[in-house]
Amino acid sequence: MVEYKRAKLRDEEAPETPVEGRATQDSLEVGFQKRTRRLLGSHTQLELGLAGLSLVLAALLLGCLVALWVQYHRDPTHNICLTEACIRVAGKILESLDRGVSPCQDFYQFSCGGWIRRNPLPNGRSRWNTFNSLWDQNQAILKHLLENTTFNSSSEAERKTRRFYLSCLQLERIEKLGAQPLRDLIDKIGGWNITGPWDEDNFMEVLKAVAGTYRATPFFTVYVSADSKSSNSNVIQVDQSGLFLPSRDYYLNRTANEKVLTAYLDYMEELGVLLGGQPASTREQMQQVLELEIQLANITVPQDQRRDEEKIYHKMSISELQALAPSMDWLEFLSFLLSPLELGDSEPVVVYGTGYLQQVSELINRTEPSILNNYLIWNLVQKTTSSLDQRFESAQEKLLETLYGTKKSCTPRWQTCISNTDDALGFALGSLFVKATFDRQSKEIAEGMISEIRSAFEETLGELVWMDEKTRLAAKEKADAIYDMIGFPDFILEPKELDDVYDGYEVSEDSFFQNMLNLYNFSAKVMADQLRKPPSRDQWSMTPQTVNAYYLPTKNEIVFPAGILQAPFYAHNHPKALNFGGIGVVMGHELTHAFDDQGREYDKEGNLRPWWQNESLTAFQNHTACMEEQYSQYKVNGERLNGLQTLGENIADNGGLKAAYNAYEAWLRTHGEEQQLPAVGLTNHQLFFVGFAQVWCSVRTPESSHEGLVTDPHSPARFRVLGTLSNSRDFLRHFGCPVGSPMNPGQLCEVW
Repeated sequence: MVEYKRAKLRDEEAPETPVEGRATQDSLEVGFQKRTRRLLGSHTQLELGLAGLSLVLAALLLGCLVALWVQYHRDPTHNICLTEACIRVAGKILESLDRGVSPCQDFYQFSCGGWIRRNPLPNGRSRWNTFNSLWDQNQAILKHLLENTTFNSSSEAERKTRRFYLSCLQLERIEKLGAQPLRDLIDKIGGWNITGPWDEDNFMEVLKAVAGTYRATPFFTVYVSADSKSSNSNVIQVDQSGLFLPSRDYYLNRTANEKVLTAYLDYMEELGVLLGGQPASTREQMQQVLELEIQLANITVPQDQRRDEEKIYHKMSISELQALAPSMDWLEFLSFLLSPLELGDSEPVVVYGTGYLQQVSELINRTEPSILNNYLIWNLVQKTTSSLDQRFESAQEKLLETLYGTKKSCTPRWQTCISNTDDALGFALGSLFVKATFDRQSKEIAEGMISEIRSAFEETLGELVWMDEKTRLAAKEKADAIYDMIGFPDFILEPKELDDVYDGYEVSEDSFFQNMLNLYNFSAKVMADQLRKPPSRDQWSMTPQTVNAYYLPTKNEIVFPAGILQAPFYAHNHPKALNFGGIGVVMGHELTHAFDDQGREYDKEGNLRPWWQNESLTAFQNHTACMEEQYSQYKVNGERLNGLQTLGENIADNGGLKAAYNAYEAWLRTHGEEQQLPAVGLTNHQLFFVGFAQVWCSVRTPESSHEGLVTDPHSPARFRVLGTLSNSRDFLRHFGCPVGSPMNPGQLCEVW
């Protein structure tokens, strides 16, 4: 993916979805007027003198633009674009640049230094970037659509979406109910030792309720998805899970993370007390839960050691799973989870990480029942408290400040509710978004760009000297077979089909907590329904309003939601150089994922199987080793990147840039040179690279940067630019960076 959205407690500014503040729409003239008003609002003679000087300079700039305009009309062959769109985007690019830095010294600072100065981190945010800005923009549109007093829809799913959103806004009722809805739920399940009496002999019943009915993930996660080795069928899959903090690193490096662990324990105690526990006994028991999570962290396999999917894929029957991890009744648990389906001991299950499950079973067997129960209910508590009153939100804000460096959140309630609605009824919300905003012409243009980028990628395949002919032919066939989906799935515009997707999900306007519980129940039923059906080629994993994109190896498909088909990634009236440098690189990035260190293990049909000749595989691994080493040398706040953890995304960034550049070159050969932007002082080839870099302009707290280093498969934004461009021969040529300069260290790491 372009961006990465994590589950559990996460850096909420990630737009996953992928994918905050609306980008300014001022033209250069309006921007000048605003600056003038600010200057004339001052009082001292010196300040007025400076104001006069600024007015003179601004007038000179305006005069230059007028002169350019006159010249353009006197000489129609003059190659400067002076449309309103060109002037507007030129202004935005100029505002983001830092001309005081040489592009061969630090291209990220050159491209983004101005943007960083103009974009201090907003209150309540731990990071701010283009994705956040666009998501805020999309949220504002959705707010308007849902709160419109004339809202009227023939779709019951769209009406459910509005009811869900309004229930989330019912703060007075949510505050009045307080913690009671969750207390009642805990009592219904069998109680909690932290807050009162509990049933000591009901481990399996509590596990089924917490992980089955309410979809929390203690100890492990279970889901239904396409079988990696038989991609035309769905299968039950089991993987490691169970940690509340973003990564195992927070638990295991206790000295470095003492502040975070203390804040987490404080948070656990505060929630326990809010639900009826006594402070001293609550802290003591929560300390035991934390120690259990630390033991889970010890047996959790790091993500960078799970990149070879051939090695971690293990298919077995439920009876074999029972022998592997005997501490629980797997047939009973899975039958409850996937009810009303009938399962038997021979039902196949794919387990990712047999060693982990075996050790989890042993951990469960040697842990006291009271601690197991406290841990299970804690998983339910942390999943549901976001639906309760302000006290629970305030408790989490204190933890988030320690974990991500965020100050007290200023996020309006409506934005929180839009995000919740997107999670619950995202495709019904997407129906409203698409009908109100999406330009069908954009879909056609995007499809054409993907075709051009695919052709450019395949042309590069033909030039690779390290790949043998048999593997090259199979790779080309896989590239040809990549299925692309643009904008939105067609079913969301058909009211009956859309209603069918959410049939059975009950939503009321006056009970947000119950709406969330109903959602968990509904999602469990939807998952069960998938098991006996083949995977749908047209099923999307992202909603249309999401500012992101993805590649799915089991379907060999790339998906670009409508939410990302906007400026600065794409605009129909922007220069092609910017469109290819923006959305074009995103398209190339997702396409290249089919051939990164993980995607390359899947064939053109989406099946996990060997299809590379040994000599080509060895050469591929040599090339990727160069890239792993390169990115492992980069540091953020003195902390090194994990070049193995980020390898797949780095391969995609590098390959995507190259494919998009070559596609732009092919476009120029067909259509001829395009006009240049005024006042920017860049050729269109240089503009392509600046456009690419400015997509990644970003600010982030040190705490959030650390969290990204230990959890995110993407490199930090700065090194997505610097690492990729220092490997690009085309970039180095167009900016004339000499060997030995920071942007041209002399060794280029190239895979595709």
